[in-house]
Amino acid sequence: MDIAKRIQLVVDRSANSKNATDQAVKMAKELNAKLSSLYVVNTHMHKTPNVIKAMVRTGKKQLMTIKETASNMKININTSTVLVGGPTNDILKETKSNQADLLIIGAGENSPKGSVPGKLIRKAKCNLLLVRSNPSIRDFSKILVLTNDIELDRAPLFAANMAKRYSAELTACYVVDVEQAMIKDRIVYLQEASNCNIASMPYRTLGEKVPISPTLLDKLNTDQINEGYRIMDTVARIAKDAGVDVDVNSVILKGKPAEEIIRFAEKGDFDLIVMEHSSRSKFSQLLLGSIPEKVARNASCSVMIVNRAS
Repeated sequence: MDIAKRIQLVVDRSANSKNATDQAVKMAKELNAKLSSLYVVNTHMHKTPNVIKAMVRTGKKQLMTIKETASNMKININTSTVLVGGPTNDILKETKSNQADLLIIGAGENSPKGSVPGKLIRKAKCNLLLVRSNPSIRDFSKILVLTNDIELDRAPLFAANMAKRYSAELTACYVVDVEQAMIKDRIVYLQEASNCNIASMPYRTLGEKVPISPTLLDKLNTDQINEGYRIMDTVARIAKDAGVDVDVNSVILKGKPAEEIIRFAEKGDFDLIVMEHSSRSKFSQLLLGSIPEKVARNASCSVMIVNRAS
């Protein structure tokens, strides 16, 4: 699996845009990939003609600086474009036009829900890197891959190839979701309610919530942990097949996946979190939320979203 052949860099005036630029240029150099740059003047924020013209000038100046930075590293910018319109749609169109397989953008500081990076996570058809870490300090040296909610192919393989390319330490993480997996009660259904006239059966009413026994809870917990270990073994095999010559660290956490991986990544001083995009229904996302979005909004390091459509 190639990490990237064509990189689309998107810049703006945010604090992490410079980090995203430096990361994109370094990755283009490392991967021998083609690099394109894009600045979008957001007409949702800037509406008057004079302000738009000023923002276009700002964008052109920023893209010229990027060209100089890339040139100093002997990297040619494939295309350098300023667009005026709605950022998300314009970014997606330009990325598709350039046939990019990796989209790089600076991640906002605790990016609000509904922000451009959040929309790109849901809509982008290629892999997406949201940059927070400063690549001038160090390259990817510690990579964490989340193995929840995936079919165990793209994200672990991508993370393994990143680890191999950057000689990085790779850790696979599985989170036992105590709120979803460890259901504390169950619903009484019709057959059970109708059997309550039997002397040995406790009285139950239809639709009643009754607690699950501690024995069954322990079994659910054990089953989830065993599933985590099974997945870890699979990830280790994927990494070995990819040529990663170091052992894959593994960790099983308990709690809400997004919160736990953010906490663990910060505590472990990881440079990059690799996750697979989950193609949940809109109803499921509304009910459970999007783990990649939550992690991308709040993680202290860069986040790579591996898209199954890529």
